[in-house]
Amino acid sequence: MKLLLNTTSPYARTAHICLLEKGFEFETQIVNPWADDADLLKANTAARVPALLLDDGRALTESLLIALWAERERPEPSLVGDDAGAVISAAGVAMGINEAAVHTLVGRLVSDGAITVPMFDEAPVGLRRRRSMVTGFLRLDEQMAVLGQTGMNLAVATAIVALDYVGFRFPDAPWMPEVPNLRLLRSEFAEHPSIANTVPHA
Repeated sequence: MKLLLNTTSPYARTAHICLLEKGFEFETQIVNPWADDADLLKANTAARVPALLLDDGRALTESLLIALWAERERPEPSLVGDDAGAVISAAGVAMGINEAAVHTLVGRLVSDGAITVPMFDEAPVGLRRRRSMVTGFLRLDEQMAVLGQTGMNLAVATAIVALDYVGFRFPDAPWMPEVPNLRLLRSEFAEHPSIANTVPHA
């Protein structure tokens, strides 16, 4: 199998972590979604990462669908554990944070310099996305007080991905709330292979 990804996407990283946790053997290929990469377009008409090319030639897209496929193909170790509702609920909050962060950056890009970053971020849509990140982190921090003690699962993975991605894209953001449970969780998994080997970088 081959996973098409880039080095910054929180969606690609989520899929990457899930596949590593499941113990699948696969190659990775770095692609540029913004350059209409031919291999990516062939795998995903939406030109988004991740895309997982299966051995039978089919392509799977969207990070949580790849996680679902991985869970069905290889149930153990489980990504959702015994309390699937709690894990999936928290993962949804983390994915909402990622969505707001990514769309903030995309909004800045599509303005093509016509709107400055401060103007975009302080506009109603920018403020709404910021609110989504802040309230999402506060809720996720509460959830991780319990779920963070359950070992690696989809909630833990997506929470760490969200924390790392926002920290990478919005370093020293004054609006970032205090999230002690998430920070502790991140430190506890700092050397965990699927986390350590997928840290976002330019």
